[in-house]
Amino acid sequence: MDSEKAKEILQQPSSRKPSELGEAVDVLYKQYGNYDAIAREVELSAGQLNNLRRVFLLPSGIRWQVDKGKIRVGQAYHISRLKEENDQWLLAFCIIESKISVKDTNAAVNSVLRHGLQLQNVLQEKVKIRFDEVKALLLPLAFEDVFKITRMAWSKKSEWADFSLKAIEEATRVDHEYIANELAKLADQLRPVSMDQNPESKDTNAGQVQNCQIHDAVCH
Repeated sequence: MDSEKAKEILQQPSSRKPSELGEAVDVLYKQYGNYDAIAREVELSAGQLNNLRRVFLLPSGIRWQVDKGKIRVGQAYHISRLKEENDQWLLAFCIIESKISVKDTNAAVNSVLRHGLQLQNVLQEKVKIRFDEVKALLLPLAFEDVFKITRMAWSKKSEWADFSLKAIEEATRVDHEYIANELAKLADQLRPVSMDQNPESKDTNAGQVQNCQIHDAVCH
């Protein structure tokens, strides 16, 4: 996204998702270096721009829930204040499943940042979250599913929880080095071959020269 496209998006914020707006702000922030300068170019205040950019800098899965409207932009801002990504995820889960207000979200984050408390303890003691009721943290598996997973896990001499986690990690792992190598190979295949390296070009050139010689001989 270039700066002109970013400005166009921010001129019509009501028709865009928060993550799109945040990406546009991020593009302009890298160019201008501060929110006040951006605010003079678009229809949003410096505070709104700051909040939207912080949404964009959250993990993509949390941004997805913000775009769906499950997490409000104000709550997303407070999530972004947490330094640990695991805390960001935990708070996001609890906001959706336990309907935490913006005020309680702010208070929980303040307790973590100002008093060095563990987020999980804060949510349990001050917001009264029961983690055994947070659906996003539970596995909705039927007995038959657990039976199959446990059977496979034991055959690998592993507990079912460890086996499941390893399987998920393997399924979601992206081999960036492999992808980069494959793209490099593809680039080599698509790169135009020079005239000196292309034998067909040499044959074509030779044929053209021969035709010219024959033409000159006939004409003269």
